[in-house]
Amino acid sequence: MDEPPFNNRVIDRFIVAGESSNINMVIIINKIDLDDMNKMDTWINLYDNIGYNVIKTSTLNSTGLPELASLLKNKTNIFWGQSGVGKSSLLNKIYPHLNLETSPISNSTFKGVHTTVTSKLFEVETDTFLIDTPGIREIDPFGIKKEDLSHYFIEFKAYAAECKFSTCTHHHEPDCKVRRAVEQSKISKERYDSYLRLLETIEEDIIF
Repeated sequence: MDEPPFNNRVIDRFIVAGESSNINMVIIINKIDLDDMNKMDTWINLYDNIGYNVIKTSTLNSTGLPELASLLKNKTNIFWGQSGVGKSSLLNKIYPHLNLETSPISNSTFKGVHTTVTSKLFEVETDTFLIDTPGIREIDPFGIKKEDLSHYFIEFKAYAAECKFSTCTHHHEPDCKVRRAVEQSKISKERYDSYLRLLETIEEDIIF
């Protein structure tokens, strides 16, 4: 086993965290050389159609690396993702002088092994900075109200504006245009399911 399984719900949680922090996001689908049946195309098309920039990469055959390197140039960038997805390996391939430590997936747990243990900022080129972060197993965005969560699912916005209630959570309220859009396949059921699962985890007692 040499890869963590793809999990769209984890990606959606990363997206919510990024959107709520006003971060310009690029979704990187790494180890694409393992996708010999092109199973990832459905997910790539889904996020691309929503409006996110999705890059397919591979350190084995250098797929997508020139495009990724161009996007990183003259910016401060943070690499954030699950353990074992190959963040450090990608950075080493683009910037060999970094020589970041890497490890394979654990044979016992089939999960990533933490090799980056602290976040580190590197200046890899003039005016180009990279923050390499420790891989994570789970992510739970903090400080978001239930009625605000849909703001960070950007394809919901046009429909949410037409809901009967301005505080609609798009779960059980009557005359919800977001639910109607899901029924009409204007919003993907997978994304809506991610939304509902995340909605359930938001704490009721957060003090704002």
